[in-house]
Amino acid sequence: MELIGKQNWKEKAVELGYLLGLSLWLAAIIYFFASNWPGMDKWMKITLSISLLALFYGVSFLLKFLLRRHPLLSSIFLFFGCLIFGISIALLGQIYNSHADSYMLFIIWAIPAILFSIFTKFQPFYILTFTLFHLALFFFLFPSSRFHYVPEEVVQWVFLATALINLLLFFVTERKIIHSMPLGVFSFLMYHLLLLFLTIDEFFDPFNIFVSFIYIALFVFLNYFVTKNKLPKIFVVLMGASLIAFVIIKFVEFVIYTETEYIFFFTIFLPFLLVGFVVYGLKRWMQNRKGEENSFLRKIIIATTTAIASIIAGSSLFGISLVFVNDIPYEFFAFFAIALILLAKNRKNWDRIVTYTLLFTAFVIGIPATIASNFGIDLLFGAGLVYVFSSFENRMIRYITYLSLNIVIGNSLSEINGFSTEGLISTLLFLNLLIHFISYRISKSEVQQILAHNSLFYSLLSFFILTFLFEDHKFLYYLTNGLYFLITSALVVWALKKQYRIRYQIFLLFWFAYIVYKYYDLIWSLVHKSVTFFIAGLLILLIANYFDRFAEIDKSSIITKRNLIPIVVIIVLQFAILGVQVGKSETLLAKGTLIKLELAPVDPRSLLQGDYLTLRYNVSSIPVKDAEWNQLVIVGLVEKGDGIYDYSGHYVVGKEVPEEIRQKADVWMTGRFKGYDNIEYGIENYFVPEGTGLELQEKIKFAHVKVAANGDSMLVDVTEE
Repeated sequence: MELIGKQNWKEKAVELGYLLGLSLWLAAIIYFFASNWPGMDKWMKITLSISLLALFYGVSFLLKFLLRRHPLLSSIFLFFGCLIFGISIALLGQIYNSHADSYMLFIIWAIPAILFSIFTKFQPFYILTFTLFHLALFFFLFPSSRFHYVPEEVVQWVFLATALINLLLFFVTERKIIHSMPLGVFSFLMYHLLLLFLTIDEFFDPFNIFVSFIYIALFVFLNYFVTKNKLPKIFVVLMGASLIAFVIIKFVEFVIYTETEYIFFFTIFLPFLLVGFVVYGLKRWMQNRKGEENSFLRKIIIATTTAIASIIAGSSLFGISLVFVNDIPYEFFAFFAIALILLAKNRKNWDRIVTYTLLFTAFVIGIPATIASNFGIDLLFGAGLVYVFSSFENRMIRYITYLSLNIVIGNSLSEINGFSTEGLISTLLFLNLLIHFISYRISKSEVQQILAHNSLFYSLLSFFILTFLFEDHKFLYYLTNGLYFLITSALVVWALKKQYRIRYQIFLLFWFAYIVYKYYDLIWSLVHKSVTFFIAGLLILLIANYFDRFAEIDKSSIITKRNLIPIVVIIVLQFAILGVQVGKSETLLAKGTLIKLELAPVDPRSLLQGDYLTLRYNVSSIPVKDAEWNQLVIVGLVEKGDGIYDYSGHYVVGKEVPEEIRQKADVWMTGRFKGYDNIEYGIENYFVPEGTGLELQEKIKFAHVKVAANGDSMLVDVTEE
């Protein structure tokens, strides 16, 4: 069924309105701070961020204890307050020029998030904590700085440990120690992604063999655990998808290892062996009647086998062709794909695994063939895909076929001379909208449902892509963005009112995708986006508040008498963290020694903090021989001509500078050894107002840095002289 539930749609609309309005305000805050607007000094920014934090938490308590009619809204404000805390930490990093996207930012942010998770059991806090810890891990291993090296063995063992921790978290959620289905799904997915990543290496690399063995052993155990405990279907699907990925990774590694095209004469037989083995196994399974009890698992086995066999068969066919000709005959493969489609359809007495393997092998060879062929071949294969969609009743086949049709049509349009990207995406938008409206003329059936859902999804995807185009036509750009926002907002409310579950989820997905990804759209300035989102959020909140008078809201709340004191303590802790960070930075500015260093910058954008320059100093590269990766190194600097400081020739590995060598340098600055004689001091990023980075990059030559007595440093300014 597509119904959302029996709750009155006005009640849901009020809740949704508050959520969307506050999400827009949150985006407006992030965008505004990230723009690094020069019209505000640092104390105004700090005061504003702390005030916003107090406002969100204050409103949460106000709604809970005084306006008792809004407990759900109280929970939302509490959660958004934790998000504001993270933004405030990022803002302090921007003000004091600490590392962009520093892993410490996410670790500090995760402290109140995990505490809120423990005491409130609110699902968004679980997901936020999970996300923050993984972001911290990612930026620890792969920071924004471009001059960073991490030993391969460190990445391998950290990823392996993280994968196993995710697996443990999955079991914790399944045993209901933590009641969170989304957390269980995300941890299960992350476990597979991390281990699959680690299995990508040379075929007989020792670590690759070790991790592959672990993955296979755990896969067998997890398959038993998932099926025995009859876990939700999503876990079975993830198991199947991960098996496909693992086998294909090993297949590619094996082919690369052999270093010969003739290996494809061997691999072409693998799909036959695999399909034959699975067909025989499933028949025996069905004879024992176990297959009837596990029909969904049987479908996953069929889908997994089909995907693996098709990819290996298609790749082998392309490989064999390279033995006989220097270039792949794409036209031949397009016709061969059509032949496979006809064979799959007309052999009705074959097992469906054989049929599906033939069909998807046609897709594997046919789609690449159309990309490298002419318009006529595209048209022919497109007609074959239409035939597949109309003649095969399997739902998944139709979903994949519809996606393939969009790829083929898009490729065909791109081959037309003078056809712009905007024109291509607009055409796909029009065609999918046309199909969507035509689907309503079809009597209600599975075909009508599949056409309606697919055409709707790809229409919105095309529309979403258009919001990033029209760079040379500002009117069309703003018109497209305005229409997208208004239409998706209206569609969310419409789907909610009609209680169309799938459409509602699709519309929400594209609404939030727009808010998130617009951060990286460089055409529309962050300040202007911030103002626009703030006004739009205000309007939505006012509308929600108006209808709130007529709706009965659920009285449940995550703030209770039992967790009230811990929540207050967590909030106070956040203000204390902000105060300590400001105090520490200001002390360094007041008492630190000001030095001048030469530099060479680069210009990217931070995840939360806006545009910045990545700096490399003349003292960033020194010959260090006795330090391990990421170990503390204190570098001695001496003042030379024109007040510029440079390497003194002395450094110390560890936390303290011995008294006997302290006098050999004017200033001692602490950094971390990052390999290949590279030292990172934590002053490699300089935040700039939006859009000024490239211009500033060409002018600046020096950085002014404050260095504390203990070696801590802070970037104060960059100058031309």
